[in-house]
Amino acid sequence: MIHLGVLFMSNNQLSGELFDDWSRLKSMLAVDLANNNLHGKIPTTIGLSTSLNILKLENNNLHGEIPESLQNCSLLRSIDLSGNKFLNGDLPSWIGVAVSELRLLNLRSNNFSGTIPRQWCNLPYLRIFDLSNNRLFGEVPSCLYNWISFVHGVEDLVGLGYYQDSTGLVYYSYEENTRLVMKGREYKYYNTIVKLVLTIDLSMNKLSGEIPNEITKLIHLFALNLSWNALVGTIPENIGAMTTLQTLDLSQNHLSGRIPNSLASLNFLTHLNMSFNNLTGKIPTGNQIQTLEDPSIYEGNPSLCGPPLKIKCPGDENSNNTPISTRDEEDGKENDSEMLLGFYISVAIGFPVGLNILFFIIFTNEARRIFYFRFIDRVNYNILQTIDSLTRGLRRMIMWRRSY
Repeated sequence: MIHLGVLFMSNNQLSGELFDDWSRLKSMLAVDLANNNLHGKIPTTIGLSTSLNILKLENNNLHGEIPESLQNCSLLRSIDLSGNKFLNGDLPSWIGVAVSELRLLNLRSNNFSGTIPRQWCNLPYLRIFDLSNNRLFGEVPSCLYNWISFVHGVEDLVGLGYYQDSTGLVYYSYEENTRLVMKGREYKYYNTIVKLVLTIDLSMNKLSGEIPNEITKLIHLFALNLSWNALVGTIPENIGAMTTLQTLDLSQNHLSGRIPNSLASLNFLTHLNMSFNNLTGKIPTGNQIQTLEDPSIYEGNPSLCGPPLKIKCPGDENSNNTPISTRDEEDGKENDSEMLLGFYISVAIGFPVGLNILFFIIFTNEARRIFYFRFIDRVNYNILQTIDSLTRGLRRMIMWRRSY
């Protein structure tokens, strides 16, 4: 087992405790024992596997704290310990110092307590950050804008792929995956999608204080879930700067004030939940936010008004009931009909005349004919280039939507 590169035994019915002699697995790059019936503590000897890149032990019955020896595994890119329920203790600050290469950190549905260490802001490549359903308290760190991936986007899409020794022999291929809660449902994301998703989920804890304004600097964030906490204050005014945001859940907090108008500029927003806060004023309208017509996403805010709620805002009654005379309506319709008739007549006469003039110019002058067809070729080329550029630019968004 000395040269074993990957231990991939997830989704079986393995039981008992994790093996303790990790000193024989120093070349191990990936361990995936997820979705079994393993119990006991994570052995301290796991830190002897200093080549470890991926550690997946989610959905077992493990208990105890995250062993400090794991900080010796400085090459770790993915840690998923979610769904064990009995893992506990404070979140270790050394993760932000010794394991700074992390792309994925999923500790969801455990029994961790304490505050989110500020040292964790020193994880520049982090893409998936899920601490939901624990017993964490304190404030949301304002230094999260240090996470470069969320600010500048994902450039490194190369994950763990093949293990190759000095002879060039390929030992394995491993597909990275994780489970995340998006839009109120749990989804499993695989390989390339895992590398494209950028999400922060701190829901179902006891976090307090205000939402830091610095969080709006994470302009490449796809999903933000801060629901079921004790957050207070207002929603950051510049939240519309998070232009790639697709899902936003701030429900079940103590937020107050108005919903910022900039929220209407989130053109990719497909899931929104602001329910059960103390929000006031008119719900913003325009663009994508008008397609979110379920009134339940705003319920529990008795001082909110405007569509999709049935509660009208002050002044809306007058603007909606302004009388318009029947005569004015008829005159307007007659004018519209006359304008349309004139437009159709001008098109019917002008189009064939203009087309004949164009053909006459082209086919009676060779130089103009050559110029015309070269011009058409250039236009076609530019159109194809534009389509290709847009296709490549939207590829990431298409892959994201297909994941649902």
